[in-house]
Amino acid sequence: MEKRIELDNGRVIILSIVPGHACSTITLQEGFLVNDNLEKSYTLSKWDDYGFNAFSYEDKNELSFDFDVNHPLYFPLLHLLNEDELLIIDDDGTNELNKKYLEVKKVNDIIQITFVNNLDLESDMDFEKYNVFIKNILYDGRSKIDQQCKDTKERLIRFFDECINILTEEYHQVTFEEYMVKKKVYRI
Repeated sequence: MEKRIELDNGRVIILSIVPGHACSTITLQEGFLVNDNLEKSYTLSKWDDYGFNAFSYEDKNELSFDFDVNHPLYFPLLHLLNEDELLIIDDDGTNELNKKYLEVKKVNDIIQITFVNNLDLESDMDFEKYNVFIKNILYDGRSKIDQQCKDTKERLIRFFDECINILTEEYHQVTFEEYMVKKKVYRI
């Protein structure tokens, strides 16, 4: 199954679900188009493991994406934060701590995801520069997440489930939480 959703300001979300043996592969992609040219994009994937990556033509060590209260992924990201102001998802593919990671944070009424790569950028291949890999969707002692923050993988499972529900439902009933947050943001 694949679903494409065109948002305002040249943002396009693509949800892809491919059935698998043990679990389905779920891929969320969002591209940012300027004059029909891709400026930057991110991909969030869940299969037996997790993979998060981003792309931009700019050569820098951070790449950020903002989500306001009207973006379909705002509330799943808010629940991923689970009342924390900052969540760091460290890459299991690097030995060092917090050298290459995904940061999710809430700043005022905006949620921001930032891909950070503090490794030697010249040695990274472009497609791996903003790549964050997490071993196993369940507990795995080799994963940095399981050593640092025990409930992050449960949060990620909920995040992907919520994204699927929001992006595939034909009609959306606004929850009380959504109503209260939007009321606060828009000062209704």
